[in-house]
Amino acid sequence: MPEGPELHLASRFVNEACGGLVFGGCVEKSPISRNPEVPFESSAYRISASARGKELRLTLSPLPGAQPPQEPLALVFRFGMSGSFQLVPRDMLPPHAHLRFYTAPPGPRLALCFVDIRRFGHWDLGGEWQPGRGPCVLLEYEQFRGILDLWHPKDPPPPSKAPSRTRRARRGLPEQTTAQQPKGTSLQQDPEAPPVTEKRRGGGNQYSQTPQTPKMKPDTPPLEPEGTSAS
Repeated sequence: MPEGPELHLASRFVNEACGGLVFGGCVEKSPISRNPEVPFESSAYRISASARGKELRLTLSPLPGAQPPQEPLALVFRFGMSGSFQLVPRDMLPPHAHLRFYTAPPGPRLALCFVDIRRFGHWDLGGEWQPGRGPCVLLEYEQFRGILDLWHPKDPPPPSKAPSRTRRARRGLPEQTTAQQPKGTSLQQDPEAPPVTEKRRGGGNQYSQTPQTPKMKPDTPPLEPEGTSAS
């Protein structure tokens, strides 16, 4: 979708390409366009353009002595999703050229066309910018920036819960390397705890690293004192 910079470039294209051309005749509208007719006819007139935000204004200015006598007419274009201006030979109009301005003889016959494939573009008679439109980001940047500061005050963002390396360096905290992180678990092992048994592949615990506890012999009856016998 054409934004402010694209419309600004389109206005520059019209001024540079049409600055030395003289147009004449009626303004021709495509019959399939739903936009209004442009009631303008002059034997000799010039075209100039200016842009503001997402709008482009085209001004048709009759030359002195042009017939019939005609006041300047301004059109405000909104490009929609696919609008653009093209300057082409009169007998090679591009598809979807919904509004056409033809040059006057002598000289090569050319046509300035408003081309809109998707047909979402629109033009209005009168030349008034859309009411309530804010400052132009390209031509009125200071005013535009002031509005942005009102909507988004320059407050510092809240600190992140997980400080990055840059923040650690600013705070003087040592970086935690991979060697300092325990393997396998996030819990630190108690050095006094007995080692964990590692089971080998193939089953069994014959390779267990757990120390074997000696088996205790069962208690034996006490021996009878010498010199006594059973009666």
